Amino acid sequence: MLFSQAKSRDVVALTTAETLATLTGLTIAPAPARVAALRVKTRGPGTLVTWSNVHSFGPDAVTVRTPDKIQGDQDTSAVSDKHHDPIGKRVLTETGQDLGTLDDIDFDEGTGHIERLITADQDIPGYRLLGAGTYAIVIAVP
Repeated sequence: MLFSQAKSRDVVALTTAETLATLTGLTIAPAPARVAALRVKTRGPGTLVTWSNVHSFGPDAVTVRTPDKIQGDQDTSAVSDKHHDPIGKRVLTETGQDLGTLDDIDFDEGTGHIERLITADQDIPGYRLLGAGTYAIVIAVP
């Protein structure tokens, strides 16, 4: 699934059927390349859902078991920091070659594994992801 297709989906609690939030972004982690957390917009204090708390990722909504699965930034690791949202960041190889900006991410909605990193000029296999930071996404040279 492309992140651009998933963005703006509702996040719904299974126990209450209540819409808790709207999906706004994501954070990624390497080794293996995966979605670490979903960034969300809520009416309350929570701002993200770690991937381990995602129950399912359906065509209409993302579900979590209970409302308490939405956490604040202070409750999670640094990899879930809002500055690690990769969309729009530069994509650099480990040797410093600039490949443009990250336009989209193709991920498996069941596992969170990243299949492809998508720039304007190319699709990069997810296994090449080495790191994601505040400035850029770094990938291995093929």
